[in-house]
Amino acid sequence: MPLLSPIYKIAIVGAGTTGLALAGFLKAAGHAVDLFERFDAPRPLGAGLLLQPTGLAVLARLGLDEKLIALSSPVHRLYGETQRGTVIYKLDYRWLAPHLFGLGTHRASLFQVLYNHVQGLNVPIHTGCDAIKTRTHADGKLSLHMADGRDAGPFDLIVDASGRQSKLALRHGAVSHDTPYPYAALWGVVHDLEGFSTDQLLQRYDAARVMIGTLPLGQTPTDPRPHMAFFWSLPARDHAVVRAAGLSAWQDGVARYWPLMRPFAEQFTAFDQLTFAEYGHRVMKRWHAGRLIFTGDAAHPISPQLGQGANLGLCDALILSEALSREPGIDEAIATYSRARKAHLTFYQIASRWMTPFFQSDQKLAPWVRDRSFGLMCRMPWMREEMLRTLAGVKTGLFRHLDPGHWHPRYRLKP
Repeated sequence: MPLLSPIYKIAIVGAGTTGLALAGFLKAAGHAVDLFERFDAPRPLGAGLLLQPTGLAVLARLGLDEKLIALSSPVHRLYGETQRGTVIYKLDYRWLAPHLFGLGTHRASLFQVLYNHVQGLNVPIHTGCDAIKTRTHADGKLSLHMADGRDAGPFDLIVDASGRQSKLALRHGAVSHDTPYPYAALWGVVHDLEGFSTDQLLQRYDAARVMIGTLPLGQTPTDPRPHMAFFWSLPARDHAVVRAAGLSAWQDGVARYWPLMRPFAEQFTAFDQLTFAEYGHRVMKRWHAGRLIFTGDAAHPISPQLGQGANLGLCDALILSEALSREPGIDEAIATYSRARKAHLTFYQIASRWMTPFFQSDQKLAPWVRDRSFGLMCRMPWMREEMLRTLAGVKTGLFRHLDPGHWHPRYRLKP
């Protein structure tokens, strides 16, 4: 580690979770940071998400975890069953450590906490900037080129945090695999009537064709009443068919699979109140192209099965900022970052791809096996602990894991 950390001029593309967190870390470390966002005003995308102890530990390093917890809903338990009542999983974070929990939060709440923090640090945010490519100068610095012909820079480093639809990743990234998942989801936010969801994530399945779930979110930025996220899995190819059949037909379908969901599904008065979310799986040979680094969903989008997307992006932000502070040069920092992220990201890329057919697919064998084995594994002490570690976002291999307590003691794995 150098006696004096180098100071760089850095561009971050994308004002989402990863980009905002990274901007907060880098600005606090003294770097000159510019944030570029393609929308005319930065805004969150999506409904709700489940933050794991890893993501919460990263937010704690920014001093933001308790602010978000006050707006959100701690999640202790996860329970999933089939339409026939077969228990698929029954897990509790507290079995891993009594103080651990997940956090159900509205994406707008997470965005606002991070955005306010970055604004408080006076990070310049350039909106309406649709970054499409970079150009490397003779001295190694980079310029950022926008779709409307504008250029920005030069920069010592450009970080792409613009999500799965990143144009920079598709143009410059060493992508070895990039496949959309055939199944998608409809997401929405409803009032949590009589504390139905409270502190647990609930799911119900019919084979792997149907998955309905609820996640407590706490309050929204505009309404202090308790809310929950509601999601319905469906083949992406059927989205237009479902909309054409009408909202009432969809609500009846939800109630047919899970009668208790009818009052929640009926809170929606138009399909436009539901977000249609598609997912994909991307693998890169390396997470950089020269001094352009890909992070978050631009680098490693995965299915939502393990609830890790935003958490992995937050980990990217912390570890990249630490590498830039510890190493004497940018190239060394990029190499250190890549080594530090390899095991963690590889495990969750493989695990999410392996898990998806059990919950979102047209397969018959995978859900048949799931129904006869997953509940049993939840009752086996060693398997249950490994399942909880996987859920908590800490796995780095079949028999290895990290401890987010190294990032912040509130989220250590041991009491």
